[in-house]
Amino acid sequence: MTFPDWGRFYGFTKESPPWPLLIRAAALASNGGQALDLGAGAGRDTRYLLEQGFQVTAVDAEPHAVALLATLPPDHLQVVQSSFADFPFAFATYDLINAQFSLPFMPRDRFTTVFVRLKAALARGGVFAGQFFGVHDEYNNTERVMTFLTRAEAEDLLSDLEVIEFAEEDADGHKADGSPKHWHVFHILARRPSA
Repeated sequence: MTFPDWGRFYGFTKESPPWPLLIRAAALASNGGQALDLGAGAGRDTRYLLEQGFQVTAVDAEPHAVALLATLPPDHLQVVQSSFADFPFAFATYDLINAQFSLPFMPRDRFTTVFVRLKAALARGGVFAGQFFGVHDEYNNTERVMTFLTRAEAEDLLSDLEVIEFAEEDADGHKADGSPKHWHVFHILARRPSA
């Protein structure tokens, strides 16, 4: 699979179950609340959130993803084609914001600004579930315009949230198509303080 070949990626993930981190996040958030799924792709997590009774805004910049998301049941679903940098976070608040393996694909010069806006869009007590990529990740090379963080940088971005889970993975694994890849990932589950 070339990088990024989103069409093939969606084919591999369309029928996948929701990410376990999202399932844990949904259990902490208000059932029937507002959820934002960033980088929704083929809809694996959007589908789960709808099944759990959330009102879901699913965001992806790729037209192929938007077409796939549009096949999901339309009740309680709004599909938005947008980059994260252009998405109007300020117009709503969310009880759950899900960003599974999507935020690192932003350029470094936009990452912090977007993440600050994302945190401000969390409702009081709202939950964030997602990942940052670490500096040892195989994708961290001069050919890719992405964001890679040290552990200290990742922790600093989360300093105003209540961190529920923060797990660092720095290990060989596989991509969606089964090809090998070295992953360096910070898996995050965090909550905006209620007060």
